[in-house]
This record gives sequence, C-alpha cells and structure tokens, in this order.
Amino acid sequence: MTFDAFLDQAWRDHGDRPEEVGARLEHGYALIETSAQIAPFARILAHVDGEHLARWREGIARLERLRAHPRWSDDGDAPVVVRRMIAALDVASGSEPGPGLDAVDRAHAHAVASAALVAQGKTAAAIGQFRAASAAAASGLPEANPAIRALAVAANNLAAALEEKSPRDGEETRAMLDAARASREHWSRAGTWLETQRAEFMLAKCHLAAGDAATALEHAARCVDICERNDADAFERFFAHAALALAHRASGDALRCAEAKEYALAHHATLAADLKPWCEPTVRLLA
Repeated sequence: MTFDAFLDQAWRDHGDRPEEVGARLEHGYALIETSAQIAPFARILAHVDGEHLARWREGIARLERLRAHPRWSDDGDAPVVVRRMIAALDVASGSEPGPGLDAVDRAHAHAVASAALVAQGKTAAAIGQFRAASAAAASGLPEANPAIRALAVAANNLAAALEEKSPRDGEETRAMLDAARASREHWSRAGTWLETQRAEFMLAKCHLAAGDAATALEHAARCVDICERNDADAFERFFAHAALALAHRASGDALRCAEAKEYALAHHATLAADLKPWCEPTVRLLA
C-alpha cells in the first residue's frame, strides 16, 4: 500500500474505529517516502491520539519519533506542524506549552486542543483553550496560515456544543457567542462562501439560544442572502430558511415565520433520502 492510500483509508475509518486506526498508524512510519508526507501524517496522529483517544503523552511520543525519521527535513511544513501538534497535545493534557513557540504557534496549538476537548465533552477546558487561542491570535495571523483554519474549526465546534448544552450558565453563553463570532471571522479568511454561510447559520442559532431574536434575525437573513448570491443547493437553503423562520418566530412575526418555514420545507422536500436525516432535528424545531 502506498502512503497516500494508507492515509486516505485511515481518515475514512478513524471516526468509526479510532482504536483500530490508532494501532494501524504504527505502520505508517515505514510508508513515508518523502519529507512532504511527514506533515499530513503528523496531523492524523495528533487527531486520533488527541481528539478521539485522549492519549496525550502517547501522541506526543509518536510525534517526537517523526523528528528521527530518515525522511525528516528541517525545511518545509513538517517542523512547524509537528511542533504545533506536540504543543496542542501538551496543553490539552493540562500542561504548559513548551518553549520556542511564537504567538501563531500558540494560537494554532490552543485551537487544536480546544477542538479535541470539545469532542470529548470537556466544555469548560475547551473554553479555556479557545480563550487562550484567541488571545494568542489577537496580534494578528498571517494570511493563509493554517492557524486561521484551526481557529475557525475550533470556534465552530465549541459554539455548536454550547448551543446544544442545557442548562448553560452565563459564562458558557458568553463563550458560545464569542466562539460563533470567531468562527465567522476566521472562516471568512480560511474558507469559501459555503463556510461563511454556515457560520452565519451558527450565529443565528447561538443568538436564538441566548434569547437575542433581533440579532439572530440579522444573521439568518445574511445566511439566506449568501445562499441566494451563490446559487446554493437545496440542503443549504433549507437550513438558511429554517433559521430565518425560527428567528421570525422568536421575534413574534408569525406571518414571516410561516413564509420562511414554507420555503424551508419546500427545499427539504427536494432532498435526496440520504440527506434528510441531517435535517430532522431542524424539521422538528419548525413544527
């Protein structure tokens, strides 16, 4: 098996079988043929050992081994990625990040740690890592730096987890809104119109959860507008109009709620059967 085939298979399988994939990754070292393959291998090592298995020290040890690999080079992406992934597992475990990290390194590491902790249901710790990532990023992140995407992902995942949390205290609500805003900001730099539109949807949901119907309505309307301007498919339009309907309902506008709900359900009716299960929680909210 080639390295690329091995990596693709590992990414396909890891969500359902993380233990198996974690063990399988031991065979990946021998498949690395170029220095360019070390960075993507480091990413899946950190993701599986961290986010899925919470094996922080084991993950760090496996990442450290890459520095002794025959294909290791001090040029290219590998040194940066390995340094940041080690730091992410370090801080997620509760340790202080090691020396030699600049602000961008820290922003990336804390963001990856936050996403890992959210996946494990440790929202308080995830909020702390998100705050640390945001503080490190405050001085600015260079364009196209992977830290921007890492922050976008972490912020979205945290906002989504907190929006679903019940009960949710005041600090959690503040963190939810801060994370939703950060997701929108960073996806506007790291993603396409699709990620930006979905970030607006998340902002609408989070403001609804916080009891702020007026601001939710603004973000839902932006979500619909982005869909319209980019000829979005029915799946995206369903969620956009559903958010608009829910925001109108919360604002007390029954007529516009009914209109947006009609659009949402019309788009839902055109979806392929395999997409509809993703929509069911939102369909129930519209009832």
